[in-house]
Amino acid sequence: MSRTLLCLATTLLLVACGTEETNVTNTEPQPVPIAAEVAVTGGVVRGTVAEDGLKQYHGIPYAAAPTGERRWAPPQPVEPWTAPRDASQPGPACMQPQGVGGALYAQTGFAMDEDCLTLNVWTRAAHVGDGLPVMVWIHGGGLTTGSGSTYPGELLTAKGVVLVTINYRLGRFGFFAHPALSEENNGFSGNQGLRDQVAALHWVRDNIAAFGGDAGNVTIFGESAGSQSMSLLHASPLARGLFHRVIGQSGGAFRPMWRRAEATSYAPSSESLGEEFALALAGEDGDASLSNLRTMPQEHVLAVFQANPQASQTQSLSIVDGEVIPEEVAAIFAAGKQADVPVLIGSNADEGTAFLEFFKPVFGEGAAGFNGYLQAALPEAVGQTAEAYPANDDQEAEQAWADLFADVLFTYPMRVWARSMENVASDAYLYWFTWWPPLENKEQLRAFHAAEIGYVFGDLELFGAKPTDEDRALSDLMASIWVQFAKTGNPNGPGLPEWPAYTRANEAYMELGKDTGAKTHLRMAQMELVERAWAVRRAADAPSTEPDEEVGGSEDA
Repeated sequence: MSRTLLCLATTLLLVACGTEETNVTNTEPQPVPIAAEVAVTGGVVRGTVAEDGLKQYHGIPYAAAPTGERRWAPPQPVEPWTAPRDASQPGPACMQPQGVGGALYAQTGFAMDEDCLTLNVWTRAAHVGDGLPVMVWIHGGGLTTGSGSTYPGELLTAKGVVLVTINYRLGRFGFFAHPALSEENNGFSGNQGLRDQVAALHWVRDNIAAFGGDAGNVTIFGESAGSQSMSLLHASPLARGLFHRVIGQSGGAFRPMWRRAEATSYAPSSESLGEEFALALAGEDGDASLSNLRTMPQEHVLAVFQANPQASQTQSLSIVDGEVIPEEVAAIFAAGKQADVPVLIGSNADEGTAFLEFFKPVFGEGAAGFNGYLQAALPEAVGQTAEAYPANDDQEAEQAWADLFADVLFTYPMRVWARSMENVASDAYLYWFTWWPPLENKEQLRAFHAAEIGYVFGDLELFGAKPTDEDRALSDLMASIWVQFAKTGNPNGPGLPEWPAYTRANEAYMELGKDTGAKTHLRMAQMELVERAWAVRRAADAPSTEPDEEVGGSEDA
């Protein structure tokens, strides 16, 4: 070998040639920029990149289409594609009733399809592997309506996180227990929508680094049925290790639950309800076999679901199936068997105001309506509400009605959730949202159900609101708190209000809204009444659940 070639070779090996020193070449790998095209499980997706650095990727499949033989089956691996897939627009919503929810919540005219298991990613990360915290939003809608694509990502990503929003199967497409399905799936059925949520979290774990996210720092968050889903995922062994913090906004599955194969004093078995629904689907031809039901048009399944009031009750959808949810959520938390991760949870001061219009045609007006609702929703408390829910005239009774609805479905479950975190090491932070969005009828609605969503996402014109500078300031504060919690597992930080963790001893919570700041002992008389009523209900089905005292005994209320 010539001296020239020898020098060249040794130089490349960073060895001196002769007596002269050479400069060491930097061989550190250079960061890979995140472009419009990103490789994910299944293939390449092509999103959009804005001038301000915001990148969006919509309609990404995280599982195979749950159609045909896959209808009601657990989610299956995504089917690969070859050419880059357009990810500039969201996929269709999952099948659901349109135009329901009254004037405030109803949406119509959107595309929907049974092939709907997609998600959306918003990111401002510059490079693959930037390691930003990840927030995964699971929408509400009673487990029967909603779509991940309706929630914007501009504000939260501007504060330093990657945002993912998902679709999951709804109604009886997503929550259908049946003996034949249980036989197919090792003895378990129901909760298909929850399995979808878990599958989406697996996708996040496997793919989010390509969008600049940290798969080791994932916060799941949701509102209403999305928050109920938070408690279910928090309790589910199938979701363990896929998330590291939880934010729940107005909903938790801590009431006595329906069970897959067992009837209770308050509900039939979910499999028996599934058999009734199958017969309704079969109709006149009478063939209620799964093979036949899986050939029926998606529109027919939706129509039968809408025509069957019992099939659409939210509490009959997510159930104790034995696998996704092995026992009642309250019992799982009472035993400290939930994921040991920090939680930020709470509800709104006036959750019930927007719902009275739905109940009045069923139960009546004023005091008669309140008493009818009480008998239906919390019969164990009949004759015990005079102090906690005074209803001496029709006007007072309607306020009591709205408050009772809110406490049973939202205030009390969130307090049980917070209390039950004392059974693990991680902290709980409880909030109470009191701000009135600037709607025309804000004096009637006040801090209504879902009022906080616009402030978390910066969507301040939600529900037709006309925001002021005060609204914008509150939104900036709440988004900062949510992101701080997602980053660290603690909502406290520079420029943020001091927020003590909840304990039974301090009963601490943070008011967000009219008088933002730390408070204590939220609605204690009402909490004790609901607690006693649920204890009576559980006792009727003992010994299948944990003692109520462990869930949050009344002596501590």
